[in-house]
Amino acid sequence: MQSIRSTRRRFLQYLSMATATLPVPGWAKRVAAVPDNAFSFVFLGDLHFDKLMHHDMGYLKDKYPNDIHQIENYSRITRENLASLMQVSRECAKETDASFLLQIGDFVEGLCGSKELASTQVNEFIDLVDRQQFGLPFLAIKGNHDITGTGAKEVYQEIVLPWQSRQLNRPATTANNMYVHKNARFILFDCFSEKESLVWLREAIKEHKKSEVLFFCTHVPVVPYDARSNWHVYVHPNQATEREELLNLLGEHKAVVLSGHLHKTSIVTRNTPSGNFVQIGLGSVVPSLDAPVKSHLKGLDAYSERLVELEPDFTPSTLELRKQILKEEKPFIRHYEYADFCGYSSVHVGRENNVSMTIYANASKTPWSQVNITELFRA
Repeated sequence: MQSIRSTRRRFLQYLSMATATLPVPGWAKRVAAVPDNAFSFVFLGDLHFDKLMHHDMGYLKDKYPNDIHQIENYSRITRENLASLMQVSRECAKETDASFLLQIGDFVEGLCGSKELASTQVNEFIDLVDRQQFGLPFLAIKGNHDITGTGAKEVYQEIVLPWQSRQLNRPATTANNMYVHKNARFILFDCFSEKESLVWLREAIKEHKKSEVLFFCTHVPVVPYDARSNWHVYVHPNQATEREELLNLLGEHKAVVLSGHLHKTSIVTRNTPSGNFVQIGLGSVVPSLDAPVKSHLKGLDAYSERLVELEPDFTPSTLELRKQILKEEKPFIRHYEYADFCGYSSVHVGRENNVSMTIYANASKTPWSQVNITELFRA
């Protein structure tokens, strides 16, 4: 994403001028046929916007003592790094002629301790977004932190949903929504109302046309991909039927799944009896602007029970369960890449609905990876 890179609009303008002198009319005709359905959007992972003043510390010490260090760290990240991330996201949106921004949930830290403090935190985040002057919709999925703590659920209903209604340009009465842009359909899935959401999804996904790209946007991933392999949708054994139904729907509709929650970067192709789908995991809680990319793994051999070793101290009591989940999932994995870093990305839907993504580490303008998502369906 260099400053000299043409935006799509400038590029098309250049091509339209260039075709006037092209010696091969057939090539000019192909250029003129560039589809109007092409578009880009900026994709952001968890942000955890936070300030210490957003919290009743007595409430934290009483109810969430183990989260105090995390809150202190996220407050530091908000203070030191979030402005840079938002700035580079704005520049990326401009350079790529983006149509909107999509944030995958946990846009705030939550755990405030009162409805008044939760309102302050959410309103300050919305104000931060407004100050960026994106001039574009800012779509935000529901994350667990967005509804955690006294008053948080009420604030989500009273402040977040009206804000999202304005971004979607239509009423949003729940976190389950659809957003159609050009030749792509975005399913915004509330993974914290699992029974109701699956009932809603069964009907909503029927509106997806085969000619459209389908993006399934969920805070919690569908496919486990790291040490926290018990952190995915419909993880409990008594939800096996629901999980199988969701997997098959995603495979049947060739969904591109966009997820967050784990604060890591991953690219996975998952097979189902109904077909393949691709899942991208992303986090945007940038610990420092020069944070290294760690634990970069790639290839099917890397997807194994040994992924639990990425976090050897994580909940020892669930170790065997997490290993078993990975073991059972492995036969369905067709492509796997993982790295421990946070950043942002740009997604492009182009000719013949080909989908590609450019992923950036931290707030860098140099790509970490450029991914042809359409090719991954064939893995």
